[in-house]
Parts: sequence; C-alpha cells; structure tokens
Amino acid sequence: MAFSFGFFNSKGMDRTYTAEDFCDYLGSLICNGVQDSYGDCFAPAVGRGLHVTLGSGKAWMNGHYFISNDNYSIDLTRYQDENLPRYVSIGIVLDTSEAAREIKIEVAAGTPAEEPAVPDIPAGGSKTALHLYAVRLSPDQDVLTEEDIIDYRDDESKCGYCKCILGKCKVADMLAQFAQVIADIEKYQDTVDDLENRIAELEIAVEDIGDIVAVGQCGESVFYVQYSTGKVLLRGLGPMYDYDLNTNVSPFYRSDAVKEVVISNGITTVGDNSFERCLNMESVTLPTTLMSIGTTSFMPADETMGYAGKLESIHIPASVTTLKGGAFWGAALKSLTVPRNVANVERYVFNDCTQLAAVRYEGSVIGGFMFVHCESLRSFTMTSNVTEIGEHCFNYCGQLETITYEGTLDQWAAITKQNNWAGKAGQGIARSGLTRIRCTDGHLDWNDENKEWVEVRD
Repeated sequence: MAFSFGFFNSKGMDRTYTAEDFCDYLGSLICNGVQDSYGDCFAPAVGRGLHVTLGSGKAWMNGHYFISNDNYSIDLTRYQDENLPRYVSIGIVLDTSEAAREIKIEVAAGTPAEEPAVPDIPAGGSKTALHLYAVRLSPDQDVLTEEDIIDYRDDESKCGYCKCILGKCKVADMLAQFAQVIADIEKYQDTVDDLENRIAELEIAVEDIGDIVAVGQCGESVFYVQYSTGKVLLRGLGPMYDYDLNTNVSPFYRSDAVKEVVISNGITTVGDNSFERCLNMESVTLPTTLMSIGTTSFMPADETMGYAGKLESIHIPASVTTLKGGAFWGAALKSLTVPRNVANVERYVFNDCTQLAAVRYEGSVIGGFMFVHCESLRSFTMTSNVTEIGEHCFNYCGQLETITYEGTLDQWAAITKQNNWAGKAGQGIARSGLTRIRCTDGHLDWNDENKEWVEVRD
C-alpha cells in the first residue's frame, strides 16, 4: 500500500511538486472538454475552398489547458481523394511524453470508400484526445459547406464541454444557474421581508403592549400610534413628512420612550430627522415598499451625547434606492448589508458607527465619508455591482486592512473613485488601515512609498 499527500511548504527541499502534480489536482476539479465560457468555443467556419477555420477557444485535458486566442485555419485540400469520399477528423491532442509535452490541434485522415467511416483521433498511452469535428470530403469538391461537418463538441464520448467539480453542468450553465438562484433569493427575500413586517404588526396586536399614549399624523396619508411600552406603529401609504430641528420637529425627536418602531407596508419613505436622538430605540422594522431613508432619520444622538444608542441591527429592504445624509450616523450597528438597488447615497450615512465590524455592500454607489470613524470595521465585501466610491470613504478605519471585491481587476479599474476614497492621504489615526483589494483574478497592494495601488494578477 502506498500513500501520497500534498501540498505543503518546502523545508530544505523536502517537499517538491511537479507540474503534473498540479495538473492531477486540477484534473480532479475540472472535467475534460471545451470550456464553453471562453471565446468562440472553437466554432467552425467554412466558405473558402476546403479550409475549415476554428474560432478562438479554451480546452481542459487532465488538468492541462489549451488556449487559441484567435481564428485557426486548416487547409484540407491534401486529404481530398480523386475518386472516393473520405472523412477527416479534427481534434485537440495532449501528449505528456517527455519528448513532446504539448497540446496541439491534429488532423486524422480516414480511408476513402463508397461509405467512408469517421477515423478516430490517435490517443492512448501518453496521448489524450478531444475529437472536435469530422469533415466529409468528396471528389471534385471545391468548397466545404456546413452540411459537410459533424460537430462532436457536445458529445461527451468524443469531446464534450468541461464541467464543474461535480460534473453536473457546463460553466455557462452553472453561471446561469447562479444568476437564477440570486434572482430567486432576492424574490424570496422580498417575501420574507413582507412576512417579517406583518409578524411585527401582529405581535403588536396580540401582545400586552400597554396603553396608547399618543396618536398622530406623520405624513399626508401616514399615521402613528405610540404605546406605553415603547412600541410605535406607523401605518398608511406614501411618504412620511420630512422634519427639521427648528420649525417642524418630529413627534419622536429626543424621545427616550421610543424603544421599538414598526413601519408598515405601504409607506415609501422615512422622513428626514424622523427618529433622531431616540437613544433607547432598540428595534426598527422597515417595509418592503420603502424607497428612501431620510437625513439623520435614525441618528441616535450627537457628539455631546456620545452617539451609539441601542440600535444594533437594521435590515434595509431590497426596495430602498436612496440613503440620505447621516441616516445612521453614530448608530450602534454591528453588521450591515446595503442592498443592490441603492444608487443615490449622500454623505456620512454610517459615519461614527464605531461598533460596526462587517459590511456587505451590494449597491451601485458608496457615498462620500460614508464609513468615517468606523473604528471596528474589519470585514468589507463589495459586489461587482458597485460603480462609484465616494471621497474620504474610509478615513479613520484603522482596523480595515482588506476589501474583498467580487469582480475582476479590470472591473475594479472601471469603478469611479473620488478623491482619497481609501483614506490613505491622512496622517496618523486619520488614515485607514487599508492595504489590499482582493479581486477574483488577483489583488492590488498599497505601495506607501509611491502612494499608489500596485496590481498583482493571479
């Protein structure tokens, strides 16, 4: 019995690995075949005499890869018999022998006959073959047509398309399934959000919620009921009023009695300054109809009161498109997901959220000064949906060393980045700790000496 294992760092050259070791590993993950997400998948074209032109493509064979990044033309004239038809086969052949160590396109000629047979691509031993096409050549034929070509790319016994680790689907099919799963999740999330909103309303209806201490209007068609237990229920349609701190003060401003807020479906905005400085507010339920969260609407206090408050979590519905200035400034949030539809973002939305440790950002725009003074922020994941990052976004984020970006280096380069977005231009504690952007095909490292991001492709 023999055992093998790997991969480990070498100490004194006691662990060495060959290219074949890595190919064996890759071969266990990727099935042999044409990669259907690259180029033209070797698609054939005819029309110039007896030439067959294969489009660009990529193939995997036992962990080895073969790439053709341009069209490749094959002249089959010399295989034409004067008297009888014959087939020629076109394939990709891997040869791992020490004398070869290569992958190339090969042509195998069959025997001319009244009823000719399709020849196999030579394989076996050190050779592995992917049989792409068979081409029928007739005597006196001047031009090939599409009818002369038999396509084996979808025939797993001869070629096939490479598949994922489970051998269940093509790459493109897998990506399509991922997209469908994401769409389904978003749809189900809307349903879950709606149910959670209804549950929150029902809990108010069935619980001992105390006496009604206040009722009123907070929108043209939005009304509220406040209970002695600290619960506040808002019901109605359309936007809430926008409030200010002088002539039009919110009925909940500086209210220590507010502990739980439930905003029902049908309401489309949380108005400016609506729940500002409600230090004891612990829970907020937002509706699936919500589109905008107003300026400092959930800001728990100001710097003289130490910010923080008691609101440690918030679920922003997928319907939200706008986050206005300082909406959650200084809140005690621990983690956060900004949904995909968020596209209008003003400054300081999560400024001074000093307990915020993890963020997943799916919106298209990250606002200016958005995470300033988020001193506990360590995990930040950004989807490829992001198109713009605002100025001074990560100032004073000393714990944030790496951003995980779910896109390629090229996609990252295409993002519009405003002045000092990474918070690297400040001094001392004003500077962010950000030193790496991790992408799907490499990363960028911050060079402090040259004050620039250096790209490293995998």
